[in-house]
Amino acid sequence: MPIRTVRGPISAGIACALVFAGCTSKSDLPQSPDAVWDLVIIGDSSLWELGQAFASQIEQDIGVDVVLHDFAESGLSAGEVLSTLQSGEPARGELVDLAATLEDAEVVVMSVNPVDSIDPASPNDLEQCFLAKTPHSCGPASFAKWTADLEAIWLQIFTLRNGRATILRATDLYNPLVAPWRERGVFEACTECWENMSDAAHSAAQTYGIPFLSRLDAFNGPSHDEDPREKGFTIADGQHPSVLAAQFTAELLSKLGYEPVPEPR
Repeated sequence: MPIRTVRGPISAGIACALVFAGCTSKSDLPQSPDAVWDLVIIGDSSLWELGQAFASQIEQDIGVDVVLHDFAESGLSAGEVLSTLQSGEPARGELVDLAATLEDAEVVVMSVNPVDSIDPASPNDLEQCFLAKTPHSCGPASFAKWTADLEAIWLQIFTLRNGRATILRATDLYNPLVAPWRERGVFEACTECWENMSDAAHSAAQTYGIPFLSRLDAFNGPSHDEDPREKGFTIADGQHPSVLAAQFTAELLSKLGYEPVPEPR
């Protein structure tokens, strides 16, 4: 079946059972031969290419037609998404249809960055790692505001869906900078920073029993010391995901299953 793309202007069951009284299944979603699922991707550039790959994966797995709404935009932050959903005013033009699109979304995948989720009392300097420099403040507490913002976004999505079955999936950021970190002698410090960031995103997802895919584990290996560049997971710039990376991510999301996440009670 063809994938229709709509772009902005420019075992889950176990986790579910532990947190909530009951879980809905994909049978609560339309699955007739002419059924249509709306897939919404909310992310920064680390989710480029994923929309088409995951839409195709869903069509293959479930046999429904998929309409893709791709909000994977360069630098997209949790702060921008939350502001858009809470105020009704888009923080950037690409988000103008986000809330309305989420109202109709059967599937939502999200990974947005923490750059606008800084607590002045406990800031982080994650950006230093992108420059292959040692971060001076990147402990777990420095991501607490980001965790709270992610939780607030998920809650906004539940509100927009208004009790309808929705497949929600969260993911973190892989590390494409293994080689430069090693060259500059900052690998240990920046890897710890990345792990704290991953833990923060995971914590926000766990609050609502949302299945979480760690791309840090998947791309960088269990010790987080494997280089995604060597696996063909980045394009020529050495940072952004390749089509191979997107397909790999889609396959891993597929393995999480398609259980909707129940509305919090």
